[in-house]
Amino acid sequence: MVHVQVFTDFDGTLSLDDTGLLLIDDSRSMGPERRRVLEHEILDGTKTYRDAVQEMWDSVGLTWEEAWSDYFDKCRVDPGFPSFNDYCIAHNFPVTVVSSGLVPVLEKIMTNFLGEKAKAIEIVANQGKVQGRKWEITWRDDSIYGNDKSLTLAKARETASKDTIFVFCGDGVSDISAAKHADVLFARKDRDLEFYCKREDIPFIPFDTFAEVERVVRNLVDGKSRIEKTLSGFCHVVDN
Repeated sequence: MVHVQVFTDFDGTLSLDDTGLLLIDDSRSMGPERRRVLEHEILDGTKTYRDAVQEMWDSVGLTWEEAWSDYFDKCRVDPGFPSFNDYCIAHNFPVTVVSSGLVPVLEKIMTNFLGEKAKAIEIVANQGKVQGRKWEITWRDDSIYGNDKSLTLAKARETASKDTIFVFCGDGVSDISAAKHADVLFARKDRDLEFYCKREDIPFIPFDTFAEVERVVRNLVDGKSRIEKTLSGFCHVVDN
């Protein structure tokens, strides 16, 4: 039987909203104009992802209660994810969220959306605490990303069987390192990860909803398709 491990980014991938940007773009924080300047600095290499995002979080001026009442309680999760998660549970395929966001925020949103089923999903993200209107982020590691997602996939590889298929779903700059370790890479359409993969000629599958991810994974498990490595070391999904 084909075995699969699923890894997914949260903000902008599993969640349709970016929890960090909701707060950072607020008028009580730095706002979208300065945030876009920092994003351009990340892309052109003049500032690391971690340093830029640290500045963004340092600017947040909402209380924990305001963050939830104004934004987080309204966060939308991809409508195709619950079905895909149920499929993974039924087949004992582990699902891991790897995120540049904050564990306390992600845990509560996931529980709000999935209930008890959220407990089966491991969350690998940064820690954080809120004191009044000050948000303090504790980075998971010392990498330029603050949480190098590729390390989570590399660690999982150490104990996985050689024929395990690693699926990764992402949308942005912080997903690039993990994307290189996936057998099957899904990039949300019209986002930075898709543009990067096109530029670097990295095979990927564009998606709008996790229903599309589920369809591809089902076909792999049912033997209707398979993965083939390219000379570059990346993989394509091909029909049988």
